[in-house]
Amino acid sequence: MPQHRWVQDAAERRSVRRVAEIDCEVVAEEGFRLLSRRGLNVSAEGLLVQSDQVARLGESVLVSLRAPGSRSWLDGEATVVRLVRGRRSVCDVPALGLKFRHLDAVSQAILSGSLRGLPPPVPARPLRRDYAGTILRIALSSYTNPDAMNYGTSN
Repeated sequence: MPQHRWVQDAAERRSVRRVAEIDCEVVAEEGFRLLSRRGLNVSAEGLLVQSDQVARLGESVLVSLRAPGSRSWLDGEATVVRLVRGRRSVCDVPALGLKFRHLDAVSQAILSGSLRGLPPPVPARPLRRDYAGTILRIALSSYTNPDAMNYGTSN
């Protein structure tokens, strides 16, 4: 696919994931089933945990995790937002993607501070193009530069 300077990449994440194998315990609220004890990567908004247990998208879970490089344990609530089967070469273990639903302000601050300096994971696939955002940017630029919309017309 040709890359044009006016086509922008999708900015899908508000926070960067960080590679950090961390101690954690993830328990399903329903039935109090243990889903995981190992975090693979973490961000201020969520956590990817290794798990071969059955979980449902949208399932509520309780999370207790040790902040990377710290002795502090943080407790919160999350939702299962991704099921990883472990069939791709980049992620060869089954895993669950969790989005934090509730993490108190102190825990958020501790987690954010502990993530500084940790590397992001190597991207598994190329960035997706944000065509809708590109069209919006072009349309908005026509308001600030009316000549931008006069494609191929002569005066």
